[in-house]
Amino acid sequence: MAKVIAMNIKKVFFIILVVAVSILVFFAFYSSRDKFSGVDTMKYMKIHLNNATSVHELAEKYSDSKTKDRFVSELKKVNEITSSDYIDRKTVFIPVFKSN
Repeated sequence: MAKVIAMNIKKVFFIILVVAVSILVFFAFYSSRDKFSGVDTMKYMKIHLNNATSVHELAEKYSDSKTKDRFVSELKKVNEITSSDYIDRKTVFIPVFKSN
């Protein structure tokens, strides 16, 4: 009887261990999904704006549909923009992506 209970505990522990490792592997791949998307930032381009422009207007003009979210994120990070309101600067650096 004790042997059967010990075997059941080992099976349950093994199943819990497999599920936990599977979840960790899933989150590891999910967190680095940009590395597997086939798009890399190669350089930044300096552009001059004549009037106030929103981040999303620049994304529409300079990025494609696959890279729009990453474009907005990189644009905000490089230019230290905290909101998606209009950019009142005259010079902005935009990311240029290259597909693998």
